[in-house]
Amino acid sequence: MASLIDGSTITASNVSQRFRRADGQLVNALASVSFTIPEGQFVCLVGPSGCGKSTLLQVMSGLLAATDGTLEVGNKRVTQPAPERGVVFQKDSVFPWLRVIDNVEYGLKCAGVAKGRRREIAEHYLERVGLSHVSRAWPRELSGGMLKRVAIATVFANGANVLMLDEPFGALDYVTRRQLQEVLLTLWGETTGSGHRRTVIFVTHDVDEALLLADRVLVLRGGRLVDDLAVAAPRPRNTDSLLRADLVQAKHTLLNHLGLERSHA
Repeated sequence: MASLIDGSTITASNVSQRFRRADGQLVNALASVSFTIPEGQFVCLVGPSGCGKSTLLQVMSGLLAATDGTLEVGNKRVTQPAPERGVVFQKDSVFPWLRVIDNVEYGLKCAGVAKGRRREIAEHYLERVGLSHVSRAWPRELSGGMLKRVAIATVFANGANVLMLDEPFGALDYVTRRQLQEVLLTLWGETTGSGHRRTVIFVTHDVDEALLLADRVLVLRGGRLVDDLAVAAPRPRNTDSLLRADLVQAKHTLLNHLGLERSHA
């Protein structure tokens, strides 16, 4: 019998994704990308715009099929979206016609969870993200940062073992972004009902954000995986952690990949 620990391990084997644009040009969005992400790891995807980060996330979530290669989660091939894989998109992904608590409950309702139990779960995660006081509010009444908190509460409430976030904090101010990073890390640090930590894939352009959040940073450029950096700095991390010699070197490496610095000897 497969171990529970294998349930959220992600394995990509020579994943490629090609499409033809409206002007007829063939685009190689991903080219033979391979990696394994163990259960419970927090991984950031970094790379310049158009390098394939969001495309890879869509393939991992099952929203987009790979042209070639295979992607498996827990030894099951990904061919379509599934409740064990939750996604937080770059743009707001709340239903404007539902109140905050009803948004958080929606996935549980679709899964057939009893009304009382789903209300209990929704209230718990709204409390965890600091939104208990606006549970009956409409999304239009919330700030951008609060809407992201709703999205985070929703994806955790749904109970997914694998969480995928596509630049969720990119449009937020510095203070709100740092607060939400802490909320995300706190929730990630908690174990699931099976006693294991969730696996997180987090897309970002922000090198400092990647180094503060990740156990590991995968770097994409031109649709290819060009680097795989371990981030061994102890947790919890803060802005002072970025002054550590190993993180300074990692930052130079990432900036070089992004074309913002020349290679350091």
